[in-house]
Amino acid sequence: MEDIRPSEGELKQTFRISIIDAVFASVFAALGPGSMFLTKLLNELGAGPMVFSAMATIGPVASAFLPLGVAVTKNLTSRKKPVILLAFLGRGIALLIGLAPLVLYSPVLAIWVIIGLLFVSTVLQGLSGNAWTGWIADNVPHEVRGRFFSVRSQYSMVAAFLAGLLFSICVDLYDVNPGPVAMRLRSVLAGVEWLSFDNSTLILAICFVFFAGGVAGLAGALVLIRQPEKPKEKETEPYLRMLLQPLKDRNFLKLLGFAMWWMLAVGIGAPFWGPYMLNTLEMSLTEIQLYGLVSTGSAVAAIRIWGRVIDTWGNKPSMMLAIVLGGINPIIWVWASGPDSRWIIFSEAATSGIMWSGAGVITSNFVLAIAPTGSRQMYSGLFGAVSGLGAIVTMLGSGIYLATGPVDIFGWTLHPEQVQFGLGGLLRWTAIIPLAWVAEPTAKPVGQAIFALQQFAKVRVAHFMLMFRRKGDPPHGA
Repeated sequence: MEDIRPSEGELKQTFRISIIDAVFASVFAALGPGSMFLTKLLNELGAGPMVFSAMATIGPVASAFLPLGVAVTKNLTSRKKPVILLAFLGRGIALLIGLAPLVLYSPVLAIWVIIGLLFVSTVLQGLSGNAWTGWIADNVPHEVRGRFFSVRSQYSMVAAFLAGLLFSICVDLYDVNPGPVAMRLRSVLAGVEWLSFDNSTLILAICFVFFAGGVAGLAGALVLIRQPEKPKEKETEPYLRMLLQPLKDRNFLKLLGFAMWWMLAVGIGAPFWGPYMLNTLEMSLTEIQLYGLVSTGSAVAAIRIWGRVIDTWGNKPSMMLAIVLGGINPIIWVWASGPDSRWIIFSEAATSGIMWSGAGVITSNFVLAIAPTGSRQMYSGLFGAVSGLGAIVTMLGSGIYLATGPVDIFGWTLHPEQVQFGLGGLLRWTAIIPLAWVAEPTAKPVGQAIFALQQFAKVRVAHFMLMFRRKGDPPHGA
């Protein structure tokens, strides 16, 4: 098929429609399935460790369906209809999640119905997102694609933060632990007779959040109807052959081995970050949103630096640096043992944002760097499907083997979650071992990358000290 470039008008429309959809989709993500509001809802319904373990495994299990994204669009010349249909169904399930606690008498039944709905929603959205990626890649020329995604991401992050913060404050008004912001707002609104912030209506307030998120998600899916589309070629190669090709690549198998090892470590204690903040650190939803803001801000600030490191030194040394940071993050939580020490995790939020912004880009680029040109979609889908298997094992294990009370280690009393956080951090560092076996011909030695970063840091510190000294100099003529 002839490569027809989009006209300037079509490109502008693609930018505009995609940004509008991104705003609606990010609001949906901030309020709907998988958000902190779901953790809060399950917590209020009395969910135990195994429920949170099951919820945490939904993402990795759903990723096993990603290779099917190729099968969905393989014989089609248009991706628009399946993308919109799958997105509409996946996002619409948020309405059912918000309805479940209100119509089901048993909290236990409501919990497991919500978990089932979350799984279906995640799978449908994953398939939609996989097809959307191919759609938008065809629509936006390579030379402006970076600017397109950066601008789209900026609008997404702002919309998600504002929506999450606004609705967190609203929900906190009904909580027994409202936090300083909602507490102050309560005092301001105390004179309004028809307002009553009763804790008995907290679940109803959370359910309303899911309705709002579902409506935003559906609106975004409908906006995509106006998105231009470039026709795609039908893929004639048998699907099974496309699926098996990456599994014959020995270097790709080594990369899969590293990914599984890394995700095994990441999965330890992973189901309990949210419940630990709510129950042990006694953080309000508003405070958790501010924690997320610190993480997101550091991620945005670091992403360009990671890009330069990857382009200069390669994915392999970059990932080793990310692994070093990744081991530090959960260990910081070992010192956050209660409400008085919860400020510690805000420093971890910054380092976590830096690490995960790099790890996400690196793993995606790593697959593309070693995959043949015509098979990158299948390599990426298979990588996402297989790498999640490691996380499933340790996420479920975390719920099964979570201790029921404090744990004494060398005279140091820790919460059972803290033990898992610390163990996970230590095991993350061991992922450097399988990563060393993966070949990346264009990568430079790790030692050179570390030395270059040290030199970069020295120059930056010296520049900062020079600026500080100049600001402290007396003005001329003094």
